[in-house]
Amino acid sequence: MASVLDPRKLQNVVKQGFIRARHYRKARAMFIKAYVGQYYAKKYGLVGDEPINLIFHTIRALIPNLIMKNPVNEVTTENVAHREYAYLMSLATDWIDRQIDLKEILRYGTVDACFGIGIFKTGLAQGGTMINFGDELIDQGQVYTDNVDLDDYIFDPTCRKLRKAMFEGDRNRIPRQILLDDSQFNHDLVMKLPSSRHPDATRKVEAISTSGMSNSEMIELQDMVDVVELFVPGADALITIGDPEQIIMDDFLAAREYYGPKEGPYTKLAVTQPVPGNPLPIAPVGIWYDLHHVAGETMKKMVDQIKRQKDVAIVDPAGADEAEDIRTSSDGDMVFGSPDTVKVVSFGGANDKNVGAMSALQTWYNYMSGNPDQMAGIAAGAKTATGQSILQANQTVTIEDMRDMVYDCSAEINRKMAWYLHTDPLIDIPFSKRQPGGEYMQLQLTPEQKQGDFLEFTFTIKQRSMSRLDPAVRSKRIEMFATNIVPALAMTAQITMQMGIPFNLQEAITDLARENDILDEVEDWFIDPTFMQRIQLQMSLGPQPAGKASLNPKAVQQNGGSPMARKMMGPQGEQNQNFQEGYPNQGQETFEGVR
Repeated sequence: MASVLDPRKLQNVVKQGFIRARHYRKARAMFIKAYVGQYYAKKYGLVGDEPINLIFHTIRALIPNLIMKNPVNEVTTENVAHREYAYLMSLATDWIDRQIDLKEILRYGTVDACFGIGIFKTGLAQGGTMINFGDELIDQGQVYTDNVDLDDYIFDPTCRKLRKAMFEGDRNRIPRQILLDDSQFNHDLVMKLPSSRHPDATRKVEAISTSGMSNSEMIELQDMVDVVELFVPGADALITIGDPEQIIMDDFLAAREYYGPKEGPYTKLAVTQPVPGNPLPIAPVGIWYDLHHVAGETMKKMVDQIKRQKDVAIVDPAGADEAEDIRTSSDGDMVFGSPDTVKVVSFGGANDKNVGAMSALQTWYNYMSGNPDQMAGIAAGAKTATGQSILQANQTVTIEDMRDMVYDCSAEINRKMAWYLHTDPLIDIPFSKRQPGGEYMQLQLTPEQKQGDFLEFTFTIKQRSMSRLDPAVRSKRIEMFATNIVPALAMTAQITMQMGIPFNLQEAITDLARENDILDEVEDWFIDPTFMQRIQLQMSLGPQPAGKASLNPKAVQQNGGSPMARKMMGPQGEQNQNFQEGYPNQGQETFEGVR
C-alpha cells in the first residue's frame, strides 16, 4: 500500500518528472501558437504578417478524416456461451460513448496528439477515486473519460516507456473547500497548500489566451489550490499530493486503494511511431513546422512585392497639358496630342521565381504532412502525374496508420469504461435494438446477465465507424449495390440452389451492405416473412425447365454477367471521378452511362 512510499522522496521525484518534459511542453506551446495564428489572442495584428497557415490547414483536413462520429464498439469472446453478454456489453459501451460525447473527447485528444501526445483519463465520478471538479455533464457514479493536458501530465522521469512507468498522474486545480469536505484528505495539510499561482503558468499553453490577465479576482471569489493525483501501479494506490513545484510536504494529502482496470486510468494516443529509449512520441507538427514557417515567410515576401507594385506615367514636360487630359479622361474619351508624350512604366510586383518557390514549398509540405490538400478535397498538388501519385500514396498510408492508432486508443478507452460496467453490482442499462422490418426490441443489461471473466473479452472498434460517408458517395454505393451486387447475388443463389449447394442470400446481402457502410439504408429491403418458406419450397421441387421469361445462367455467364450490372470502379477510379464532379462537369456526369 502507499505506506511503503516515502512522501518527501516521492514528491521530489514527481518534481523531476515535470522538469523532464519541460522542453517538450515548450515546443508544444510554440507549435500551438503557430496553429492558432496571430489573431487568436490579440485584438489586432499587422495585416499580411501571416498570410498562410499550413498547420491549421493540415489539422482542419486531418481530424474530420479520422473522427466525425462516436465509435461503434464490437466486443467479442471465444467462449460461445458468453457471446450474448458480449453483445450487450457492446451496446452498453456505445451508450456510454453517447452519454459523455466521446467523439468530442477523441477529437480534442487527436488534435493534442498532433502537437505531441493525447492523454485521456477514465474513472468513476465518485469520492475516493478520481478528482472531477467543474464538469456538469458527469453525474456522481457515472463512468467518464476526459482529456488531460500535457502541461498537467506527470510520469516517472526515469522510464523509457509510459506503460512501464513507476507512476503517472495529472495536476488538478480545485477549490480548497472541496478537499476540506472530503474526510479522506488530511485537512491540516490542505490548509497549508498555497493558493493556485503556478510559477510556470506563463509558459503553459493556456498563457496564449490568458497573457496579461490577473487571477486575483478568481482567487478572491473561490480559494483554488493545485494538487497532483498519482496512480502507483506497484502499490495499487491513488495518491494525492500538493504540487511539488510549489510546496513539498511531510505526508500525502490522501492515499487510497485504486479501484479500476489494472492498466490504470490513463490512456495515451500517439499518431507517430515510437522513439526508441524515450517515452514521448515525435510531434507531427514538429516535422511540419519549419516548412510551415518558411512558406509563411515566402508568402509574406510575395505579398509585400505585390503591394509595392505600381504603375507610374513618365511625362515629357512639354506635354504636361496632354498628360493632365489623359489622367482626367474617361473611358472612350478622345485626347489630342502625341502618344509619345506619356509613357507608363510598372515598378515592383511578384517575382515569378518566388511564385515557383512557394508552389514547391507547398508541394514539399504535402509530402511531409500526408497530403492535407487532397484530404480537404483540393485536387491541386504536384504538377506531374508521378508526383501526384506519390502524394496520393503518401496520404493513403499515413491516414490509415493514424486511423488505426486512433481506433486502438478508442478501443482501450472503451475497454476501461466497460470494466466499471462489468464490476458494477447495481448496473441497469436499457437498450433498444432494431429488428428486421423496422420494429424495435427492448434489451436490458443487469447484474444477472453478467457472464465470464472480463479478461476473456476483446474490445475493438468497427472499422470506419467514426468516419462520415459523404451523401453523394453513399448514393452511388446504394445505386451500385442495387444494380450490381443484388442481381449478382440473386444469380449466385439460383445457380447454387440448382447445384444443391446451400447459400444464405440474406446473410450475403447483409455482409456486403455492412462492408459498404450502407447497412442501415438497405437492411429493410428484403423483409418478407415467407421468404425462407418459398426458398425451401423451391429447393424441394428441384431444377425446373426454363420458361421464356426465365434467366438462363449459362447465357448470363456467356454475356459477361447480368445485363443490369454496371462497371464497378476501384478506389482510385472513384477518387478521380470525385475530382471531376461539380458544376463545370455536369454534362460529363449526365452522359456517364454512355461511356
